[in-house]
Amino acid sequence: MRDDGTERRGFFRINDEIALSYRLLSAVKGEISDNAPSIEGGQSMSSLANELEKLREVSRVHFRQVEKESPEIARHFTLLEKKIDLIAHHVLTASNELFTKNTQPVSISGSGLAFSVDEKLDIGDLVELQFILKPSLVNIVTNSTVVSCQDQAGQFRVAVEYDRLSDEERDLLIRHVVRKQMNDIRELKT
Repeated sequence: MRDDGTERRGFFRINDEIALSYRLLSAVKGEISDNAPSIEGGQSMSSLANELEKLREVSRVHFRQVEKESPEIARHFTLLEKKIDLIAHHVLTASNELFTKNTQPVSISGSGLAFSVDEKLDIGDLVELQFILKPSLVNIVTNSTVVSCQDQAGQFRVAVEYDRLSDEERDLLIRHVVRKQMNDIRELKT
């Protein structure tokens, strides 16, 4: 999404609702460094959610085999996973204020994000983003560059491209986008 009307999309984009927080970074204040982004808010909790999601992906391969050989055991594993998800959801939402206070609709892909803000941002501005994907609670913190900012009735629609997103985080994000897209298609068919 660029102001000149062209798009440089390399990933599928979906509309979603996520918990989102951002802050403008200023090179003058020395906030831009080679270190990881610094938004506070439970990095240990976010890594818990991310690790659970990665383990879920790995276990799906094994689960399919168990499901073929023993459907009863597979149902039991499904219930155990739901219990773990319930506990993790409770712990993560209770420990992260972002999740309950800043949920908003966005357009999201593996390369960038578009969201609404109250202030005008300039193209080229650097922002630090923290967002939580639902329902997995995967938490991503990354620096991004503003590529578009359009006035929309008193608010501004900002589009950013991720500057610092690890391959692992990008994989989690892409899996989320694909899963959400598949769920949306299923809902349309019913």
